[in-house]
Amino acid sequence: MVDIPFFKKFTLPSFSFDLGRHSPSFLGVDIGGYSVKVVQLRKEKERAVLETYGELKTGGYLKRTSGAAGSNFLRFLEADVTEMLSDILKESNVTTHQAVFSIPPISSFITVVDFPRLSPGEIQTAIPYEAKKYIPIPLSEVLLDWEVIDEGDKERVKILLVAVPKEVISKYKRIAQLSKLELRALEIENFSLVRSLVGPSRNVVAIINFGAYTTTVCVVDQGTLRLNHNIERGFHEITRTMVKALNISEERAEEFKKTVGLSEKPEEKEVVDVILGSLDALMRETERIVNVYNRANMRKVEQVILTGGGTNLFGLVDYAAKTFGLETIRANPFARLVYPAFLQPILHEIGPSFSTAVGLALREITSK
Repeated sequence: MVDIPFFKKFTLPSFSFDLGRHSPSFLGVDIGGYSVKVVQLRKEKERAVLETYGELKTGGYLKRTSGAAGSNFLRFLEADVTEMLSDILKESNVTTHQAVFSIPPISSFITVVDFPRLSPGEIQTAIPYEAKKYIPIPLSEVLLDWEVIDEGDKERVKILLVAVPKEVISKYKRIAQLSKLELRALEIENFSLVRSLVGPSRNVVAIINFGAYTTTVCVVDQGTLRLNHNIERGFHEITRTMVKALNISEERAEEFKKTVGLSEKPEEKEVVDVILGSLDALMRETERIVNVYNRANMRKVEQVILTGGGTNLFGLVDYAAKTFGLETIRANPFARLVYPAFLQPILHEIGPSFSTAVGLALREITSK
């Protein structure tokens, strides 16, 4: 049985499971409820070089063992995931077998705990007792780890507490084996996003990841995750609302999101009103989470980064900037990579969807 250290210490917290040897090229694999993304990178002269990438929609591949929660990875049949991975690896011309897989936030537990100042040994002893308050399943069924992230107070410290169910880890290991990939590590996608989008920045940044079925709000200060909140609503809800209200196909709804979106043209008001009917509540919730963080901390959020497939909604960046009253940008995880100039337009367009996959591959390059 492979010994899996949960936490690997380097500048950016990885909260990952290191599983293998080093290789010149590395693959980031991000399996989402809507699509799977892969990115292959290699290190060359202290730079990360893009070798290949690809995305494949899960429709037609992934069936669930029960239920309909699009975000619940455990409900996907392993044979279906393996078939999908095999196809995307082939179509994307992936050449390495060294892979890092993402763990979705909904399949993990992340929280910041306020703790009395104790010795490391005392904290290690006390952590399991404290963790029981936050983790809704028996601790014997999870891998648990922690890190002190704030020691500014003389009497108290803040600890980032992370746990992943062993069932999730076992499932990823089986899928990697069936896909003929050597699983080097598993990493909760929030930490991959920090690596690909924030990097060495010392500012306070909010990352909002708009997925198909879930939305995640993270606040990062000086490269460390300080807040994590999952919202079980995503941009596929907007698509479903458009299909019903406008009597159109899902394909047409997705096209409208990209071409009409939050347009201010009077002739497109009907579509915009339907989109805003679903979007407003979601944005108010993300704003509330950021405001809660700002009220509780001296250092306030200075910038918002929008990522995930939902970021393709036309006009979303300007809309979010008005909502938060802060500098708001669209994620560009390829910005620090080396790639042919002719790819720049397409990589800029698809960037937000690949933020996690890029961060996963970068883990094996930047952590050495």
